[in-house]
Amino acid sequence: MKHETLTEVRGDLVLAALCVGQFRAPCQIDTSRLLVRADEALIQALHALGLETAAVVEDFTPVPLFAPEEVILDQIARGLGRRQVQTHVFGPHDEEGAEGEESSNAPA
Repeated sequence: MKHETLTEVRGDLVLAALCVGQFRAPCQIDTSRLLVRADEALIQALHALGLETAAVVEDFTPVPLFAPEEVILDQIARGLGRRQVQTHVFGPHDEEGAEGEESSNAPA
């Protein structure tokens, strides 16, 4: 492996990973830091979130993407990337009304 100039990110790593993911930047995940191939816009976004960054020169082994971008784009083009959301609304049961009906049917 050859050494690369990378950006080391420290701080809230979950927040950092979410930010890096929004930029689709290659990222190596370590226990106490992220190593990122970051551009200036990503570095500014990380700073805006209060994360610490530093330039480092190290070997880089980014985590693989779950699906190659070509596959995702192909699925979207074929209409397979759509997600449907279904909502179900449940109202509270009117137990007082049900009790009142039962008591009105009772013999007096």
